[in-house]
Amino acid sequence: MELPSSSLKRCVLWLFVFCLLNVSTIISHSLEKEAVFFDGKFQALYVIGDSLVDAGNNNNLETKVKSNFAPYGSEFEGGKPTGRFCNGKTIADYIAIYYGLPLAPAYMGLSEEQKNNISTGINYASASCGVFPETGTKMGHCLSLGVQVDLFEKTIEQNMKNRFKTESELSEHLAESLFMTSIGVNDYAYTFNKTTDDPKEFAKKLHNDYMSQIKRLHRLGARKFFVNNLKPLGCYPNVIASTVPRGSCNEGINQAISLFNAKLRKGLTPLKQKLSGTSFLYSDYFNFMLGLRGPSSNQASSNLLDSTSPCCPNVYDGKPYTSCMSNSTACTVPDSHIFFDPFHPTQLANFMYAVRCFQERKVCQVV
Repeated sequence: MELPSSSLKRCVLWLFVFCLLNVSTIISHSLEKEAVFFDGKFQALYVIGDSLVDAGNNNNLETKVKSNFAPYGSEFEGGKPTGRFCNGKTIADYIAIYYGLPLAPAYMGLSEEQKNNISTGINYASASCGVFPETGTKMGHCLSLGVQVDLFEKTIEQNMKNRFKTESELSEHLAESLFMTSIGVNDYAYTFNKTTDDPKEFAKKLHNDYMSQIKRLHRLGARKFFVNNLKPLGCYPNVIASTVPRGSCNEGINQAISLFNAKLRKGLTPLKQKLSGTSFLYSDYFNFMLGLRGPSSNQASSNLLDSTSPCCPNVYDGKPYTSCMSNSTACTVPDSHIFFDPFHPTQLANFMYAVRCFQERKVCQVV
């Protein structure tokens, strides 16, 4: 039976309105999610990670992996080394600056009184460590992902519960704080190929252990996460110095890391659905750093930068011991390089990352 033309028109009209309302709702929710991370404010920044974002925790650990000496910190406030593996600010520092927060201090350098009074965030990151407890331990003591979460839990129990008058105030603080995670590449640098030859198996185990700690943070009260994926280790100076042809990326290690990054990104959506009130900002640090290696329309500024050799040491032959040491001579213009040492970017590269994440919104995506 055919509908009268007037009834058909009404049906079409209501269908159109229904679709319009749904599209509007989707757009509204999308804008709301974006506003949380790009336009919102946070009470504090808590940093979990490795040397990319270590603010000086390794200064106070028994380890060979330290950067509390010149020429590190030459561009930092006061021109002094702080334990950051950079000539200046890290990406965690620029995240704090973007949200109008003080730079998160290193947990291991704080007194109990300071821990009791700080309410704007703490940095637990530790150079050379990773997701797996054994990663980096041959270099000395460091704080693995699980240990960093342990220390955060200790901060809640021994410090935050004294600072906040009620449980609801504490819960609100944690829910309105940003938790940055940037860890896992050292597991590939130190552990991969030593425990398994199967990159899929390795990525799966690493991802499972990583996500279990995200869930722990959620149980402790974290709700808003800034998740940084793993860097393209195969294109870093310490690797490309020994590739054939020299300077080319080790695609094998990059592809292995890409498997983990894909799992990380894909896993955030179901995790968000499972963990109530949770939001994720996913940062594609891998492709950002990969893009700085060569010219393209989106990375034109990198044409003027040295993308293969580190600034420190200024003469680099790629041997294992040619890292940036206390007796090393650095280049005179760090801003002419993407890498400050064979393993870490310069302050300029970190600043470029912040611009592309927050201003251009090309690197970072709300999940």
